[in-house]
Amino acid sequence: MAYITTAEVTEIRNALKEDFGPALKFSVKKHAHSSINVVIKKGNIDFTDIMSDRINGATPGHAQVNHYHLHQYGKHAKLFSNIDKVIKTAPARAEGGREWFDKSDAMVDYFHTAFYYNISVGTWDKPYEYVA
Repeated sequence: MAYITTAEVTEIRNALKEDFGPALKFSVKKHAHSSINVVIKKGNIDFTDIMSDRINGATPGHAQVNHYHLHQYGKHAKLFSNIDKVIKTAPARAEGGREWFDKSDAMVDYFHTAFYYNISVGTWDKPYEYVA
């Protein structure tokens, strides 16, 4: 059963601050004890090329990142891969924590993962703030 503790979420938050410093500001929130939402809120990276308002006219200043296809984000692919790596490894730093795993098998309708997670740039109600 997917489950993440508050201590594991705290370790992800601390690792993101440690790895990206003042360049990016993150929001890391636990949702329903089984998933986390990682949002890039503010930073010195221009994400306008992947924002949904540029792609399909949706919410300006917001982009949801598909963590299964990080290679499709062009110049941002390495950044998102680094964020993904932190999300998967940092929980092991917490006491009793563990790294992310996925032993799911959709062919037999069996889902077993450490926890679920989402990565996004900005949110629908609070757009990403670009600071040059």
